[in-house]
Amino acid sequence: MGEQPCKYDSKSRYYDVGGIEVIEIIKAKLTPEQYRGYLLGNVIKYASRLEHKGSAKRDSEKLNMYAAWLFDVIPEPEKK
Repeated sequence: MGEQPCKYDSKSRYYDVGGIEVIEIIKAKLTPEQYRGYLLGNVIKYASRLEHKGSAKRDSEKLNMYAAWLFDVIPEPEKK
């Protein structure tokens, strides 16, 4: 039986060892505000190192992934 790709990051199989993705554990353990901060921190991290560490292409993929997750959890502004 072959390894299944990770749901969230198909290039990094180690994130779902044990049958659950690490991002799901983090999301479950943090408050919504903390989780948004975690995602924002990762957006900043990958944007900051884009041209300075490893593969800029891979860092750009991760930057986009975290930014999309952040977008999905930002609450809609209240209508006045």
